[in-house]
Amino acid sequence: MRQGRPPLIIPPPLQPGDAVGIASPAGPSAPSLLRQGMALLKAWGYRPIVGRQSRRRKGYLAGSDRERAAELNDLFTDPEIKAVLCARGGYGTMRILDALDYEGIQRHPKIVMGFSDITALLCALHRHARLVTFHGPMVTGLPTLPVSVQNRVQAVLKGDFSLRIPLPKGSKVPSGKVAGRLIGGNLTLLSHLIGTPFEPPWEGAILFLEDCGEAPYRLDRLFQHLRLRGIWEMVSAVLLGSFTGPGGKGLPVSLIRSFFSDIPTPVWTGFPIGHGRRNLPVPFGVQALLNGNQGLLQVDSQP
Repeated sequence: MRQGRPPLIIPPPLQPGDAVGIASPAGPSAPSLLRQGMALLKAWGYRPIVGRQSRRRKGYLAGSDRERAAELNDLFTDPEIKAVLCARGGYGTMRILDALDYEGIQRHPKIVMGFSDITALLCALHRHARLVTFHGPMVTGLPTLPVSVQNRVQAVLKGDFSLRIPLPKGSKVPSGKVAGRLIGGNLTLLSHLIGTPFEPPWEGAILFLEDCGEAPYRLDRLFQHLRLRGIWEMVSAVLLGSFTGPGGKGLPVSLIRSFFSDIPTPVWTGFPIGHGRRNLPVPFGVQALLNGNQGLLQVDSQP
């Protein structure tokens, strides 16, 4: 954390019977998938409440920019709502970042979870509300995830933010320990936030990345953008999650590693996040320890 910045705000855990707001800051959701996700939340003992835009559509967006921003602002200020989970990604979150009430969000901190296009929201809430959020599954995708991932989502909602993830063999992680705040998400969104008021603080971060549907040359361009920004020299380590090409075909790990062949930063492949079935919730902005001696990434339960 930069010197002089206010401390992070840790959102309170959910209690049985709490209301969970479902937001759509980007694209519209398929009604059947939304119903299935809501049914699972009910089975976990919560009361899902759909925001005003989660069943609407305006082209590739879930309503106008003003409507989607108002939905998020309302879900945060509503005292009945105790957490805000995103219905899905798609595209459009960047369009509403400058219309959010960050002071109001600070006054009403709540658990927020999403990934992919929602990366933009996580970065904005970190920079302007100092809120600990979660890069993780969204409501429409919850029912299809492995039980182990669903269990971790439930643990997060109950206030357990801890992580203990083994490092896979063959990663470029040296012996010793690397500490830093977990910052990251979708590579495309992070690249497009560079130069905006919502660009995340890179210095000393443990940077995690994922993306889907991008051809190798497009991934190369995105990684080169981060390189030219000087990010590889600023971060403490890089954790690479799931990367797929057009049509959802998995990209060779050797190709992904080739983009990092000439950088000094420790790089770990196989981080269990992204558009695949292994998409563990990761606390955004909290301090983590990457232990090369033990082969472990660790976050304490109290960030």
